[in-house]
Amino acid sequence: MSETDSRFSEESLRKIAEQKVSFRASLKMHSLIYLLANSLLGFINYVLSPDFLWFLFPLFAWLIGLVIHFTLYLLYARGVYPKLKRTVILIFIIYFFVVLLLFVINYVTLGEINWALYPAVFGGVGVFIVIITYLVFFRCKITQSGDIKTKKQRAIEKEMKRMRQRMEK
Repeated sequence: MSETDSRFSEESLRKIAEQKVSFRASLKMHSLIYLLANSLLGFINYVLSPDFLWFLFPLFAWLIGLVIHFTLYLLYARGVYPKLKRTVILIFIIYFFVVLLLFVINYVTLGEINWALYPAVFGGVGVFIVIITYLVFFRCKITQSGDIKTKKQRAIEKEMKRMRQRMEK
């Protein structure tokens, strides 16, 4: 029996499997409803007002929710830990798709891209700061014993080791 097998009981593995199957089923349902509803909206737009593509607004806005749902499923199903790492990935994904929606709105309404650049740049700076902060201060590594430790925790242990060595002299 490997180390991973001994960490989970049969009951806890079954519970995790049930959660994954439920999450996957809800994602499939969400995707199907997204496709059907937006196909209907596209058809209505084509029939009633083909000059203005208004159905793109709900299509891309809803896409943000669908992508968030998909990303959360992947992060959970792939076992991405710690939660802070999941949060950083999610922030980046949300930023990307919100900016995409803003560019679509900007282009469809004005025929050019101008004002959407401002939230893209300033939001991008914020996301960049979050990613750098995570990488510098909170990125975790798995130790040889299997424990997950942040850079700060590793530095504390290193300092404690130095202090013990000084005390022994």
